[in-house]
Amino acid sequence: MILFDYSNLLEENVKEHGLPKNFIERHQGLIKEAHHILSKGLPFIDILYKNDYLSSIKKFSRENRGRWENLVVFGIGGSCLGPLALHLALNHPFHNIISKEKRDGLPRAFFLDNIDPELIFGLLESIEIKNTLFLVISKSGKTSETLAQFLIALERLKDLDLKRQVVIITDPERGPLRRICNEEGYTSFPIPPALGGRYSVLSPVGLVSSALLGIDIDALILGARDMAERCKDIKDNPAYVFALSHYLLYKEGKNIHILMPYINALGGIADWFCQLWAESLGKRYNINKEEVFCGPTPIKAIGVKDQHSQLQLYMEGPYDKVITFLTAKDYRSCVNIPTFYPDITDISFLGNHTLNELIKAEQIATEAALTSERRPNAKFVLDRVDPFNLGGLFVLFEIATATFGTLCKINPFDQPGVELGKLYTHALMGKPNLDKEKEEIEKFLKRPIYQV
Repeated sequence: MILFDYSNLLEENVKEHGLPKNFIERHQGLIKEAHHILSKGLPFIDILYKNDYLSSIKKFSRENRGRWENLVVFGIGGSCLGPLALHLALNHPFHNIISKEKRDGLPRAFFLDNIDPELIFGLLESIEIKNTLFLVISKSGKTSETLAQFLIALERLKDLDLKRQVVIITDPERGPLRRICNEEGYTSFPIPPALGGRYSVLSPVGLVSSALLGIDIDALILGARDMAERCKDIKDNPAYVFALSHYLLYKEGKNIHILMPYINALGGIADWFCQLWAESLGKRYNINKEEVFCGPTPIKAIGVKDQHSQLQLYMEGPYDKVITFLTAKDYRSCVNIPTFYPDITDISFLGNHTLNELIKAEQIATEAALTSERRPNAKFVLDRVDPFNLGGLFVLFEIATATFGTLCKINPFDQPGVELGKLYTHALMGKPNLDKEKEEIEKFLKRPIYQV
């Protein structure tokens, strides 16, 4: 079970910066309108029931268990954030440095979500290429960063069995990576064409690496389906309540939305959420082609670390933020705090407690402090961090994002704003048939420069 506690978004707790207690009933018309639009079909829900690839993923994972020392994932954006979030949430926090026996024979995992040459060089000099499986993920098959990584790996694999060491996840029919799969015979898995990258975590994009790293992907899908069924109704729908509350606060100037897990393992979920929220909701035009410059700014914070780096701003800065905590009823480990220095009160009071109690106290204290300063905050509480609940959490956030976008009357499934940067990059790298973009880049490079 995942619960959404929105008590501290209400006026009775945060005064004029909150919502009326009856905000859900008052805005039933908005919710019904959004529900009508979304009930026509959502690709990230459809894949939970039409996933013929699930059995082949499990078969591939079983057949290759224990074969590889390293798993390297090449991808960027949704092609990497989702798989990485699952790995960080559900595997040992120091997975790569515990022994192979403690990893139960599973490979070490490396997620390459950038093309910084020092990062790529550092990885390639740190792993044994012949003992590495490379997982290449790009829906379009045209992602320049991922293709560059792939080409670099191919050059180092040229004297080895390429078909054995490369798996490609891409569009089932189109794109250069699909062409390569067809011509070279690489093992491949499909990304459903209707599915946007940031909504693809519960497709082969996230499931292949998860299966190879020992995560129960059946439980992920079951949890996702459970949440999808829960969110079919308008009443008691956590995705709708989250979206509606944040939309209403956004309309009142709360345009910075912070997701703050108090479980370190869920930090990757916050990164994934930031892409989902930003790329889906940041739009210049609404569905009527009117300029609206819509979009809340998502921020990742980690409790308790960011109590000591960001909380001062949240407590005393502008009233433009909504904080959502992400926690669980309990942690998967328990660590006792021993008693030392009984005559030093600032130390001794910690003794005979646990780190579990301390981090819970810090989360509650932060919640109380924000509320006392009339700063709206809410929290998601998982009964446990496991594959079932993670599947549900992904779907909850995806439905909430689609709902928020629908309430704003923008398209939450496209990302036109990033295309120009891609074209300029291709022009700079010499891709043909981009004369206009080359001229624009040359003009940019000749602009006046002022430096100190």
